[in-house]
Amino acid sequence: MKIKKITVNNLFGLFHHEISLNLEEHITIIHGPNGIGKTVLLTILNSIFSSKYHELRRIPFNDLLIDFDDNSNLLLKKEIQHKTEMQLNLDGKEIIHDENILIFELRKDSKLESHTIKSMNYSKNQLPIRMIADEIPGLTQISDEDWIYFPTQEKLSLEEVIDRFSNELSIRFPKRQTEPEWFKKLKNSINIRFIETQRLLNFSYSRRLREYKKQSSMVPAVINYSEELAIAIQEKLAEYGSLSQSLDRTFPTRLVRGSHESEPTMDELKNSLNELEEKRSSLMAAGLLDREKEIDFKELQKIDESNRNVLTVYIEDVKKKLSVFKELNDKIDLLIKIINRRFLYKQMSISKKEGFTFKTSDGKNLSAISLSSGEQHELVLLYELLFKVGPNSLILIDEPELSLHVVWQQQFLKDLQEITNLAGFDVLIATHSPQIIHDRWDLTIELQGPENNEK
Repeated sequence: MKIKKITVNNLFGLFHHEISLNLEEHITIIHGPNGIGKTVLLTILNSIFSSKYHELRRIPFNDLLIDFDDNSNLLLKKEIQHKTEMQLNLDGKEIIHDENILIFELRKDSKLESHTIKSMNYSKNQLPIRMIADEIPGLTQISDEDWIYFPTQEKLSLEEVIDRFSNELSIRFPKRQTEPEWFKKLKNSINIRFIETQRLLNFSYSRRLREYKKQSSMVPAVINYSEELAIAIQEKLAEYGSLSQSLDRTFPTRLVRGSHESEPTMDELKNSLNELEEKRSSLMAAGLLDREKEIDFKELQKIDESNRNVLTVYIEDVKKKLSVFKELNDKIDLLIKIINRRFLYKQMSISKKEGFTFKTSDGKNLSAISLSSGEQHELVLLYELLFKVGPNSLILIDEPELSLHVVWQQQFLKDLQEITNLAGFDVLIATHSPQIIHDRWDLTIELQGPENNEK
């Protein structure tokens, strides 16, 4: 199921916006003046499917309708209820406060499902905030409303913190009301990732020093992602090694059995060897294989008809082994390709130990942290899109133009199309830059003020 259209009413008490997503080309761009609600729309959409209800309460709007491609729709309405507490203020009057209630209604096949979410109404002055941070390793308060859980790098509201960790706290708090199954199923069916404007820094937390919360800090995203990629490569190498051992162990048995559906000719086998040589070369270029540890396929071309069965089984095994790397290799290959045609006077490669590596045009090693702000923005954004997004997701990108040269901005959509073709997801972009749009105004939707909506 995919989101087809988004409609918001009375955003900031002023704006009505309708956004129909371009599902055929997988890219939709919204643009408009500052203050019109571009970033806020992305925030609302992300908050709905990541259960960040405190964000939805904070943003002023009346309702938001999401139409899906299966002809169902989800309506979010906000209602204000006045609640009176028995406690008196200094003037002897009862205290009245407004409770912001969220009502979700799903309409599908003439059937209506409804779910109401009330605020937890925790009093920050009464909650033992320090106790919460002390009892949950890796949890740190970063503002009045937000916390960071470093092991997963998640930003959580106080409500979410208490909901998730209440069983681990010495003081018991009421949990958030249980969500109905239809609501859970809906949220799980829509994968959304929000790439915000602040993307050069990540929260980092040392698992080995988990008990020392002060070891957590903000670190450059290029460092985190470089280490993350190195770990992903090592995991694939371990999988490759395990599969290789299994196939090598059973190789003699399968060779004796000789059970092949069809016997390939020697020419077909040689063509297969050439294809495997190309795959192996690609894997070496991506930093996934070492040349000295692999058999030279060119030598195998000399094997004659008498060894056809051996060569057939061997080729089948190598195909299975190399297939372990296919998805990762495709992504690394595209990342290197885009970066090396963008960056000037430097060349990127991938190391299984270090992740990103760079050399200047005169052959000197260059750390990823030494890249310019624009280069880091480009690298981080491409990495997020290639390695941190699952297929059939909706990616929300806020201001992709940040720190990018005009030429890079003009080339951004072409790069993005290559990535969407490989990874298979949809993108909703909020931008101020006509250079990002370049010659693709057919993908755009202009958000306008109330004076235009009335016409």
